[in-house]
Amino acid sequence: MLSQVIMKSLFAYFLLIIIAAFVALIIKGIVNIFTKMGEKALAAAPVAAKPVARPAAVPAGGIPPHHLVAIIAATQMFAGGRILRIEDVGVDSSWTSVGRSMQQSSHNVRR
Repeated sequence: MLSQVIMKSLFAYFLLIIIAAFVALIIKGIVNIFTKMGEKALAAAPVAAKPVARPAAVPAGGIPPHHLVAIIAATQMFAGGRILRIEDVGVDSSWTSVGRSMQQSSHNVRR
């Protein structure tokens, strides 16, 4: 009885392998057809003059802050570090601290 279960399981496993390979070949054929159609469309399209790429101008203050944040985040991710908080220096956060304290104090259970 156990051997019949094993044989049916192996049959189902190999049948699924064959079906998956067949579907993969069909998908590969579809991708090849669309690739050839795209290449033909690009070859038939008129070639437009490419605009000259200019380097981005650095602002007078140096590197923009949002670029610095992205660079620091990428560096920290590569180095395996963690970024705990990113916030603007010039923003007054007093209203956020007041709102936070009101929210957290509302959860205090008074007995």
